[in-house]
Amino acid sequence: MKNNLNKKNILIFLFFAFLVLFFTRNTVSNINPGSRFITIESIVERKTLAINEKQNYTCDKIQRDGNYYSSKPPILTTTGSGIYYVLHNFFNLSLPGSGIEKYLNEENLAVYIITLILVGIPYLLLLLFFYKSLGFFKLTKENKILLFLGLSLGTLYLPYLTTLNNHVPAGSFLFISFYYLLKTKFSENKKGNKKYITLSGFFASLAAVIDLPTGSIFLFLFFIYFLINEDKKYIIYYLLAGAPIVLIHFFLQIQITGDLLPAQLHQELWAKSSIKTERDGFLLYIFNIFLGARGYFLYTPLLIISFCSIFKIIKNRQSKFRQEAIMTVIAFTVITLFYILRARDYAGFAYGFRWFIAITPIVYFFTVFVFIEESLKKLRKYLLAALASSVVIAFIGMYNPWSIPRLKIVTSDNKEIIIHSPIISNINSIVEDLQLFLKKYTSVPKVQDN
Repeated sequence: MKNNLNKKNILIFLFFAFLVLFFTRNTVSNINPGSRFITIESIVERKTLAINEKQNYTCDKIQRDGNYYSSKPPILTTTGSGIYYVLHNFFNLSLPGSGIEKYLNEENLAVYIITLILVGIPYLLLLLFFYKSLGFFKLTKENKILLFLGLSLGTLYLPYLTTLNNHVPAGSFLFISFYYLLKTKFSENKKGNKKYITLSGFFASLAAVIDLPTGSIFLFLFFIYFLINEDKKYIIYYLLAGAPIVLIHFFLQIQITGDLLPAQLHQELWAKSSIKTERDGFLLYIFNIFLGARGYFLYTPLLIISFCSIFKIIKNRQSKFRQEAIMTVIAFTVITLFYILRARDYAGFAYGFRWFIAITPIVYFFTVFVFIEESLKKLRKYLLAALASSVVIAFIGMYNPWSIPRLKIVTSDNKEIIIHSPIISNINSIVEDLQLFLKKYTSVPKVQDN
């Protein structure tokens, strides 16, 4: 029986490996990943972080001392340059050529391989460690599969696994760090926790330098968690494991901005080179990132159940996972406040509010308690409906994760109506492409008379 179950697990993993291989994009697709690919190309081919030659291909950039640089955190990009170095020098592959339209839309094997390694593999690692985390609890096989499908197919991870971005790898590494934090909780041999604390620190630091706001707050909160719950002398393992990655990040950041602060906090550098955007008022912005046009819960209804579970756990002072739930709410609150107070827009041309993707796996983890806590039993009847709707929405996002959230509709009296909704924009594009496809393959050719 055990071998049979292992075979099923392997088949499921192979299915998702095929999903990643099939849906990973072989085009740059958008100026956001374009900013990273331009830098990758520049590091390998011109030995510099500056992107002067192709800076007009993206607005995700800063200008300092006469040079242009990508505004993206540098670690993921420099890792990508290592991959591209091998592809370019040993396999004679190059990134797309000149011209912004060609650069964004030309099919390219190097783009495909870099995206596959930097995004696809972390996605598969997330699924592996999430499934391992379910082993901490007594769950039926059916419930494990249901929870697994929720994360793998019912979140915005699905559309964004197809394209180069920082949210998927950061969220994956963050959850792996959280998994090792949980290992210390369930460990009977506390001396063995040194290994888990070390691994947690390493993966938390990776998340922190890839997605700065989300990863950094969890890097700090995990430190506090271990300080409270573990032997204080073990905290050095957490710090030492994370230090090298953080120091490399700071070294690279100095080359770009001239100090330790990321580009996002240097608005004087953005002002010279970036597109200025306006955003809605304070209350409308909050509404739109949770329930409106970019709504976190609108695009992933499944997470409503996750948060209900989190708050129920916090309310129960006897819960063994109260600390973890409180930590997650604190992190989510801080991240939300950061974007409310600092962000200029809704994360640009994107499907949903992508800045919450990295925290999603940890938030979703608490859905497991729906099958464990009797007080959450009533939520089970909503789970399937929430899962089904989340999966449909996620698959719509796969069509174009860098959706332009402005759909122009011309009425019969020639008035223009602008709809600011990525999901409606994607649905409209899907319908249009389907109509073109049907027209092409169902039209009957005319027969000429002799």
